[in-house]
Amino acid sequence: MVRDPGSDRVYLLDLYDPRYAQVHPLAPSMESLRRLVDAVADFDGRCGRFADLTGHSGPEAVREASERLVAVLGGESWAAQDWGVDRGPEQWPLALPNLWRIVAVVKPLALIAAPGRGLLLDLPARALVDVFGEDGVRRFAPDELPSALVHEPTRRFLGEVGLPKEAPSFCAAGPPDAPLRTLAEDHAESARNPELRHLYEDADGHPPVADADQRLHLGSTPQDVDVVLDGRTGAVHHAPCTYDRLTPMNADISSLAFALWMHGTARDLVERHDLKGGTDDFYVHLAEILLATLAAWDPGACRESNSQGDPDDPDARDEYVYWPEVFHDAAGGAL
Repeated sequence: MVRDPGSDRVYLLDLYDPRYAQVHPLAPSMESLRRLVDAVADFDGRCGRFADLTGHSGPEAVREASERLVAVLGGESWAAQDWGVDRGPEQWPLALPNLWRIVAVVKPLALIAAPGRGLLLDLPARALVDVFGEDGVRRFAPDELPSALVHEPTRRFLGEVGLPKEAPSFCAAGPPDAPLRTLAEDHAESARNPELRHLYEDADGHPPVADADQRLHLGSTPQDVDVVLDGRTGAVHHAPCTYDRLTPMNADISSLAFALWMHGTARDLVERHDLKGGTDDFYVHLAEILLATLAAWDPGACRESNSQGDPDDPDARDEYVYWPEVFHDAAGGAL
């Protein structure tokens, strides 16, 4: 962050390479910056001017919160300043600089859900349909859920809300309408498949986890890890294809569905409001605010890793914290 002493304007400094240093509008003045930060803190805490949003949830709550944030953040004297190559609010989407419009459209996404009934959160039944389409969401009939899934809130969620068949960071397991399989069943079936046999050549040295008959295979990811549901507790993990080791991914199925919904929604918001900037200058800011929004519900899903995680490296697998890896994958175009 830098300040122009002549005008008092405040900028974000992009100093990836000193030869190509760039500055981006942040606030018309230091006093304005304090007001902007206070407004975001009020929203995060649902206090002050945003106190009345407490207890509100659903699509209308998301829309209202975003509109109010845009109004509050846009209430500063942006148009009274000369922002040079960044032009001004007449050219900015939502009449806000990049960072503040990311805040204004991403942070309200947390309001789509309310506290859950036996799960972390209660996602509206049509939330996934609104993003992935009616044919893009699978809801499970009781006979499509194996007896190993004894966690009743998870059974209810899969029947009422379901999961996307295909999302930017998830692909549902098996053919449509096929029952979910336990890890033990899926491991045995995959190991017999001639096209997959090479993946299981060392399977004897990496047997599936001891309770593989009580965990379910939900789907796969572009990062070549599988999504696993604990049928007893409802916790969600990721695992290599051999299922010999599990790493926490989401607290439960509702948090997983929220993360998938948010990722799908963010793809549309990025394009509509130019959230990443012309040369992806704000990609890292977008990733961090998405993670903060997910962490508001499920802090464990966004925990920091102690090293550079690699899902293919057995020694680093515990450190592969899925959602931070996904959202920060600028090279892979995750956002």
